[in-house]
Amino acid sequence: MFIRQLARRGARILALALAGAAAGLAPAGPAAAYAASSDEVTWAVQPSTADGPDRRVSFRYELDPGAAVSDHVTVTNLSDRSVTFRLYASDGVTTSAGVFDLLPGGEPPRDGGSWIRLDTPEVRLAAKASRTVPFTITIPADATPGDHPAGIVAAVGGARVDGAVAVERRVGARVHLRVAGDLNPVLTPTDPDVDFAGGWGSGGTGTARVAFDVRNTGNLRLSGRATVELSAPFGVWSRRFDVGDVPELLPGARFHVELTVEDVPALVMLTATARVEPRAVGEDTVPEPLPEGVAGRRVWAMPWFWTLVLLVLVAAVTAVVQNRGRWRRRLAIAVEQAREEGRRDRDATPDGDAAADGDAPPHGDAAADGDAAADGTAKPADAGTERRGDDG
Repeated sequence: MFIRQLARRGARILALALAGAAAGLAPAGPAAAYAASSDEVTWAVQPSTADGPDRRVSFRYELDPGAAVSDHVTVTNLSDRSVTFRLYASDGVTTSAGVFDLLPGGEPPRDGGSWIRLDTPEVRLAAKASRTVPFTITIPADATPGDHPAGIVAAVGGARVDGAVAVERRVGARVHLRVAGDLNPVLTPTDPDVDFAGGWGSGGTGTARVAFDVRNTGNLRLSGRATVELSAPFGVWSRRFDVGDVPELLPGARFHVELTVEDVPALVMLTATARVEPRAVGEDTVPEPLPEGVAGRRVWAMPWFWTLVLLVLVAAVTAVVQNRGRWRRRLAIAVEQAREEGRRDRDATPDGDAAADGDAPPHGDAAADGDAAADGTAKPADAGTERRGDDG
């Protein structure tokens, strides 16, 4: 049972891969046929005229809103037995891997595929037989300008009536359908997610990882080229890296891009700038010039080793300065204390002690007055003169 399921899944993968070829990846040329084979059933789907396959490798139309066009598709049974094929149209989509595909068979179309009407939903073909089926494309009057990709599919298998799961194998011819009007070709990168790891070594480098989506925000299918620029502040370091080609993106589709860069200098701040250069796909013509999409983001890129070294140096210098200031304050306090003690000593010394110590200079008159004060007798200076007068 498991082997049977594995075989069926492998057949489905093969059919889908060949359906990708039917979307325009097969070699172009007059003999180009979109074919798939599984369980001894091989078939092809080709653009045609009423008389049979022509030289086209896909259907391509540019129509005004409200317009209609008729065309033909040929289904060829390349098998050795008769096969019944289901025919239907579906919308084109871009997978996450950037590959063109169609909606699953059980999902109804809502855009360009819903505008296609096939003359018959089913054909039964004998071995090696072909049938050319007419179809009509009618553009709604309110259709928006731009690309509305679709495809016409011939399929075998699919869901059974009893509800059991069965693998649908299909192959289709791609329909490039463009509605005339204002065309807006735009590829836009989202703001990148940036991560920087490292900066712990003495070399001061790390690893930068950048991831972003490229979105088709316009109304034309486009491919492009993506680059990422990494730069440090003030332009001291800058490098640009080629991310690679952006595959065909239909309107509304997106494609994920990732980039890893080693040995990025850790210069405190890192800026990552994502750039997308849009390009026309295949034979498409688009208005010129195609604007470049740009988005950027900054992230810290710290040189942790040198940051720690700097912090240690700053701490050491700070400690020295603080200690020096503390020593100066202590010295100033000691000097002030000494001065205060000196002032207190001078204020505490009495005047008599100063005289006993001979601090007061001797004067003759003062000494005589002192002796007189000691005898308790005060003699006027002219007393002797008066006596001499009396003796006269």
